Amino acid sequence: MSKIIRSTDENALEELKEKLAQMESAHKEMVARNKHYFKNGTMKGYGDFTDERAAKMDLSIQGTYEKKPYASYQLQNSNQEIRRIKMRIKALEHEQNRETETYDTEKLGFEVVENKELQRLQIIFPDRTSREVHRELRGLGFVFSHTNGAYQRQLNANARWAAKRFISNQQANQKQA
Repeated sequence: MSKIIRSTDENALEELKEKLAQMESAHKEMVARNKHYFKNGTMKGYGDFTDERAAKMDLSIQGTYEKKPYASYQLQNSNQEIRRIKMRIKALEHEQNRETETYDTEKLGFEVVENKELQRLQIIFPDRTSREVHRELRGLGFVFSHTNGAYQRQLNANARWAAKRFISNQQANQKQA
């Protein structure tokens, strides 16, 4: 089982790039084995395969529907995983290079913080919140963290949108009162 790489890890970007290189190498190996088998009808003579290992692989291939070392779905899954990792690397790089956004909440009685170390967008109140505020924040995907003393959610574009929506709702409520 492979190690889980969390966005909050210090060297997550390097670990993801390393994992991507391993995945691409494994995918190329899968394609090369399929090509060899298609061309020769056997795994004998492939790379450093011994005749015994090639014979075992040939036998296992005979029991499959597609009659090749790696089925189409395995190659597709490998390609999709590579694509997913590339997108995750791109998103992490974008998030690292992004400037911290500021939120005008001075008159509203709470603070909005982009905590890049925890990868969380936090809304911090000095006192306990009302049930209505709590329900609204929960509806926007925020969860109260007793450890951090804040409502928070993963730091991304959706969280920023939700925070802006909450701020505009609070400003509208303040004007009505």
